[in-house]
Amino acid sequence: MLDFFAPLRSLVMVAIYPFYTVIASMISILFNLIFNNRKIDNFIIKWWARITCIMFNVSVEVHGIEKIPRHTGCLYLFNHTSFFDIWSMSSALPSFRFGAKVELFKIPFFGKAIERVGVLPIDRQRKETVFRVYEKAKARMQRGERFALSPEGTRQLEPKLAPFKSGPFVFAIQCQAPVVPVVIRNANLVMSKNSFIPNFKKWSQGIQIEVLDPIWTENLIVDDKKKLMASVFEKMNDELNKKAKK
Repeated sequence: MLDFFAPLRSLVMVAIYPFYTVIASMISILFNLIFNNRKIDNFIIKWWARITCIMFNVSVEVHGIEKIPRHTGCLYLFNHTSFFDIWSMSSALPSFRFGAKVELFKIPFFGKAIERVGVLPIDRQRKETVFRVYEKAKARMQRGERFALSPEGTRQLEPKLAPFKSGPFVFAIQCQAPVVPVVIRNANLVMSKNSFIPNFKKWSQGIQIEVLDPIWTENLIVDDKKKLMASVFEKMNDELNKKAKK
């Protein structure tokens, strides 16, 4: 019955969302300028994401969160089918900074907010620029920060893995930081790659996040990147296929 009202709800929230984004961005920028405190930044990001999920009646269920290393930096590697991948992860997982395409940094207020809190600008057309970004982030990872990158490089239309790019794996190996595979299901049902209106057909939708065992990169060298890529791909693909059969 409530699904009947889903289009109206979603259209209203989409109309409101730009104003919410501007307000949240301004709050984030202001607090960052005044306090420059990572814990405050993390708090704002988490609640920004949670309120986004609430607005579109999206619930997030996480399994395996205890597998995430707590006392070291790590790299979440996730399958990417929706903008809601980031909102769902940000709302439910221990704090991290994601890699975002450079175009997002041009959005008024929002772009400055994500720049101030340390989101990584990823220019998919300029590989050498991406590696410079990773090099600058290396010290942050080694100080204990977490990052999240999509090894597929961009959103996919179907909930199956595309071939992986090598960049995130080189980044993890150079940092000697553990890789944490993260499998996200149903985010594409909330908002697919070709959709601009979240949850248009359903009143509510659940997203499931499965955190897999970390893969440690200590003693690996860059030449081992293909082996690491294959290992992560196999684990994530097996999890996707296992869940799909249920």
